Amino acid sequence: MAEKSEAPSGHRLAEARSRGQVMKSIEINAALALLVGAWLLQGPGSDLAHGFSEIIVNTIHKLDVTEITYIWLEQTLYTDFGRLIIPLAMILVGLMIVGVTVTLVQIGGFFWADKRPAFDFSRVNLFSGLKRLFSTTGLFELLKSTLKISLIGFVAYGYFQENLKVFLDLSQIEFAAAVSRWVGLAIGLIIRIAIFYLALAVADYLYQRWQFMRNMRMTKEEVKEEYKQSEGDPMTKMRIRDMQRRMARMRMMSAVPKADVIITNPTHLAVAVKYDANAMEAPRVLAKGAQFVAEKIVEIAKNNNVPVVQNVQLARAMYRVVEIDQDIPPDLYMAMAEVLAYIYRLKNRKY
Repeated sequence: MAEKSEAPSGHRLAEARSRGQVMKSIEINAALALLVGAWLLQGPGSDLAHGFSEIIVNTIHKLDVTEITYIWLEQTLYTDFGRLIIPLAMILVGLMIVGVTVTLVQIGGFFWADKRPAFDFSRVNLFSGLKRLFSTTGLFELLKSTLKISLIGFVAYGYFQENLKVFLDLSQIEFAAAVSRWVGLAIGLIIRIAIFYLALAVADYLYQRWQFMRNMRMTKEEVKEEYKQSEGDPMTKMRIRDMQRRMARMRMMSAVPKADVIITNPTHLAVAVKYDANAMEAPRVLAKGAQFVAEKIVEIAKNNNVPVVQNVQLARAMYRVVEIDQDIPPDLYMAMAEVLAYIYRLKNRKY
């Protein structure tokens, strides 16, 4: 099996993206969600804790003087819990925005996996699942989960140790104040866990990126094959160029019978020229060629009674300077005029 030693190309990464294979770390989402959630509980969602404490206090006070019925429960639900909807909705929407934003940043924006494969039943196979469980990735995930639980436990234990007296004092103060202080302690614990968790999430992100790029590596043969597909097979491109040259030569040769004169070198170069005083500003080159092509131009010219004139300097100049279907430059007018005058005298002599 060929070694995958080459870095993935942009085309390979784009293909993987179209199949839904993108690099992302869910730990980054979880850590940032914890941080933002703590901030929302302190800021926009602060009314949530106060509302819960008020509901509990009011409910306890009313239990002695209120008959618990379905109607009472329904009224309590609509009146008391109704005011918690807005702060709860703000927290949920905030967390949703954070989750979507962090995911989009990781995967590089919105995309549609149009080549995503259909459901693979082999993925629910027991033996395949056990194989993935004991693979390198599975063992890493197990280690990561163990480290994550240990980290959260260690941070929580240290936090409770630091605030043990505060927790014990909660039973000695008013209920509403106790709930408020408990919420503050809970938010402090969440922030501390989130900060440590974020460090773990960054490490996981770097590992996931390394693992993804490693899986996307290519063999040297795959690189060559992709180059052929994107740039074209060199042999195919060569054949296409040869075909294009032959077609251009055929079009050029078909214009030779329309020429007024063929100027030669005498055998190495040949240039077919036409001049129509009513339609052209200057004589125009219809075809030109060297060696074999020059011989072919002369042969076609003779078969179609097109005059062939030997003029070494003029033939060289036009072959070097003038392209096909272009007018000759002014500095060649005089020499070309002498040739055309000679041709016109020959034609008049024949008639």
